[in-house]
This record gives sequence, structure tokens and C-alpha cells, in this order.
Amino acid sequence: MKIIYRREEEYRPVDVAAMRPKDSYRQVVERRNYPVERLIAEHGRIPADFLTERACPTCGSRHAVLELEKESLALVRCSDCGLVYVNPIFNEAHYKEIYQAKDYQEMVRDLGEASHDYRVERFGKERVEIMSGYLADSADGAPRYLDVGCSTGFVVEAARDAGWRAQGVDLNPSAIAFGQGRGLDLQQGALDDLAFEPASFDAVSLFDVLEHLVDPAEILRQAIDLLKPGGILFLYVPNYDSASRLLLGKNAVFIWPTHHLTYYTVATLGDLLRRHGLAVEFTATEGLDLIDYIWWQREMENRDVSALEPIADKLQFFINAGAYGKNLRMIGRKA
Repeated sequence: MKIIYRREEEYRPVDVAAMRPKDSYRQVVERRNYPVERLIAEHGRIPADFLTERACPTCGSRHAVLELEKESLALVRCSDCGLVYVNPIFNEAHYKEIYQAKDYQEMVRDLGEASHDYRVERFGKERVEIMSGYLADSADGAPRYLDVGCSTGFVVEAARDAGWRAQGVDLNPSAIAFGQGRGLDLQQGALDDLAFEPASFDAVSLFDVLEHLVDPAEILRQAIDLLKPGGILFLYVPNYDSASRLLLGKNAVFIWPTHHLTYYTVATLGDLLRRHGLAVEFTATEGLDLIDYIWWQREMENRDVSALEPIADKLQFFINAGAYGKNLRMIGRKA
């Protein structure tokens, strides 16, 4: 495992008020479990026939041990490859319905649309800059780029503004409509429902996508098929080995078993890419671990954490540099 050395002057803080406008973060935390709450209100529990067992999404093993339980669902750890994943889960149709449901669209609208401009400037441009450093020379002009699970299209917008031929797809019709209203080339639907020519993209990204999927390996295969030889796949997933989880345990907000079905680490995500024939060329973490810890202690536990606030950015840099940031980034290259 190779982690890039980080220098403190490279650390870029996040304007949390701009990224999480008004009370949107609390709304996400408080409304996050609505699919299960409805079932429990109706049946008293999650009916057994709503759930299905699954094998390890990476290696296919059926051998796993209980990791933890949260929100009436269980996370298990694969005994063979170490991956942590939710088991049992709902069927795939249930999850597609969640991401197109009014409740989820409202959460994205409250959190994502109001902060779109900030996300373009702070995160979209940064991700395009990172990808630029790994792109092979394109024989047909500007890089062709596809963002799968693009949300409002903030990375697509940054790539377009950089002169790329940039497209995006997402299940959420509200987010897609918002991005289309800004003139972005976005399509609503699942990747396997849309027609893209194989081996036609220089870069494909899956930002905060794999963890939501019943079968992440399948969409990974589809994304790789869309890459030209030498093309890059850029992934963002929550980092299970993050300071957030180590500090908050299962109260870490990203442990969200109704929506996040698979939990990767540097080791298990790298293992997944190599199993699919990709060479791992970039690994790093970023996060809001300290900000989330402070928020949880102050808002949910009513504790005084004011002493941490002045040093939160310094501590976050150390966390990121040690690969314990909440968001895990990885780039793999197709042969």
C-alpha cells in the first residue's frame, strides 16, 4: 500500500456552513432512517420476506462474522477478504425506489442544490485537477469524462468549464433536473439502462456510489468497459477505517445501513480494483471527521467540545495524512 506524503501547506479547509447550508445536515441525520421506520411502523419489525442474504460483494464468500448492528440491520465482516457489508439487505428494486423517492430527493435538494456553487469551486475543481494528473493523452482532443452518480453535476460542471467533454448520470430525477437547468449534459437513470459506447471515455468516476449498491462489482465492470485502454477510474467511498468511526463507533453518520450497503478500507478497495484488472495509482483520504465528531458531541450528546474547535483543521490534516480521513479516494488505471 502506497500513501502519498502530505504537506501541511497543501491542506484545504472546508467551509462547512457553505457545504451544509442552514440546518440541512441535521435534517439528513434525523430523516436518514425513513425507509425502515415506515416498515417498522406498519409491521412492528422488518418482515423477513423483505430481506435477502448476499455473499461478500468482493470475493463471493459466504463466510462472515457479525461486525455491528444499527437501524435494525447488521453489518458483517467477510472472513476471507475482510470486507464489511450489510447482510441481509433489501432487494435492488427497493433501493432504486429509495433514491427516486420524494424524501430522498428533498434531502439531496436541501443539502446538495443549495450548496452546488460551493461544491463546484471547492470539490469539483479539485477532483478535475486530480484526474488531470493521471489522464493519458487523448487522441481525439479534450478528455471525455463520465460521472456516474453525479448528483447535481458539480464535478461535471467543473470538468466542462475546464474544457472536457463531460457527462453525468444519476437515479435522482430532482438532482438531474437541477443540473440540466444549468446547461449540463446529464441523464437520469441507472448506468445499465443508458447506452454509452464501450471503450469511449478517458475517465469515469463513481463518487459516493459503490457503497449504495447491491452489487458494486457489477457497476465497476460496466464502468471499466466504458474506459479506453489506459483510461482511469476515480472512486470515492466512505472509509470504514476512518477517525469518524474510531471516535464515534456506530454513531458515525456514514454508517447508514439502510443506504450504505458496503464499507471499504484502503486495503479492501485496492483489493477490489486489482481483482478487476486495474492498477492502483493514487490513494488518499480527506474528511470532516473532527467537524462531524464536534457536531455529534455538541448537538446529539450536549457536550462542551469548544476546546477542539480551534485545532480541528490541524487535527484533520493529521488524520488525512495518515489515511484515516472519512472519504477514501482511489484511482485505478485500465491496462
